[in-house]
Formats: sequence, C-alpha cells, structure tokens
Amino acid sequence: MDNEKQKQVTKMEGLERFFATEVIEQSKRTAKRWFAAWVITFVALIISNFVWLYVFQSYDYVSQDGSGVNTYETDINGDLNGAED
Repeated sequence: MDNEKQKQVTKMEGLERFFATEVIEQSKRTAKRWFAAWVITFVALIISNFVWLYVFQSYDYVSQDGSGVNTYETDINGDLNGAED
C-alpha cells in the first residue's frame, strides 16, 4: 500500500510540474503576442501622427479680420497678386 501511494504521489508531482511548465509556456506565447500587438499599435500611432502633421502643415488657412477682409495664410508673403506690402 505504501509503495502504491508513493507511486501516486510521484505521478502527481510529475503532472504538477508538467502543468506548471505548460502554463509558463502558454504565458510566454501570450505575452509575445500582446507585445507584438502593442508594437504594431505604437508604430501605427506614430505613423498616423506624422501623416496628420504633414496634412496640417500643407494646408492653406484662410482667416478674416475684424473688417471682413479675408487673409490667406500661405508660404508666399504678400497680397493676392503676390506683391509685397
């Protein structure tokens, strides 16, 4: 009876080690997947920010002063004909 009980205890210890190893391996795989997803999301965020910066920098803004005169904010200094003030 003692010998049989000892075999059962040894068998249970082996199963516990096996399951613990499986849990650790599964956690590693899951962590790698989440890290890859995080990296992809971070890179997409950075690219998106640069695209928005490019779009906003290339846009010509039109504003209006108090007397109702439109002013065009572009890279060209001057009035609508391109002449300096």
